[in-house]
Amino acid sequence: MRAGGRERVAKRVTVVAVAALVAGVVAVGIPANAAWTLPDLPEKDQASWTMPLDQYVGVGVVRLNYATELLIQDCMVDAGHDDAVVPWRDVDAATNATERQPLRAFDLAAARERGYHVPPTVDAGADAWRAFEYRETSPDEAADRATCLERAYRQHPELLTGASASSTTGSVGDVAIRLSNAAFLEARQDASVRRAADAWHACMIDQGVGAGPWADDLPDDPADMPTTRMAQTFTSYDPATAVGDEERDLAETDAACRAASGYLDALYEAEWQQQLTVPHDYGERLAQIDTGPLVAAQQLVDRTIERLGPERPRGL
Repeated sequence: MRAGGRERVAKRVTVVAVAALVAGVVAVGIPANAAWTLPDLPEKDQASWTMPLDQYVGVGVVRLNYATELLIQDCMVDAGHDDAVVPWRDVDAATNATERQPLRAFDLAAARERGYHVPPTVDAGADAWRAFEYRETSPDEAADRATCLERAYRQHPELLTGASASSTTGSVGDVAIRLSNAAFLEARQDASVRRAADAWHACMIDQGVGAGPWADDLPDDPADMPTTRMAQTFTSYDPATAVGDEERDLAETDAACRAASGYLDALYEAEWQQQLTVPHDYGERLAQIDTGPLVAAQQLVDRTIERLGPERPRGL
């Protein structure tokens, strides 16, 4: 997920957590040079906004449970349980509603998808999923389910790793997300990012934003987009409202200027550098995690949902 309007909304709820995190580091008296360096790094991928700390976040419970049901679906149906066919659900919206996510930069893909609107949090398939989860099952079906799960775990041992990690490393994953968000906010103050922000502002002026209806409301920094007046006009704080043409046009211009000005490049590199080290006490907690199997579990879950997930029903 990326931020845009989310950056502004998330700022209000994240700054407090970041301040508490920094205060905690100061309180225990850790010297500034007592940094813990992340031992392994992923490949850089700006398009996905891949960051060093991502590998410690873990598999989200919503996505893990959904992928597990998809993986055992054929086995269950072959055993005669047609009610085991997995219904569609909006796993992204359900995840946004229940699980903390790292901050991500606003880009053209986000602008085209939802303008400045915050990510959706209403799972349109929630009722069908709830009925599926709480349906009555016979002893035979329960036994077949156990057999199908065992087979899935043998075929995909990383699935079991993900299940174990999601129940035992939640607090560590939360630390990783808070550290990631702190790095994101700190990166926006980097000198290279500040210079790129000036170039972004000039680009917005060149695109006519400075002479349009938002002439008196154009901020100097893209991190302040959308402004309060824009958010109120577009109701972008409410994911249930529609994205209008004016909002989408402005958001796409904004995102295009972030890319053309070098702002996204500078922000990505600055945040990457910020995430290479963390305070030592937090590093000791991250060091408890075997990231290899955890990343494999994340990849399996993503592939499974993409490959086996049913199409969204019409009308939802």
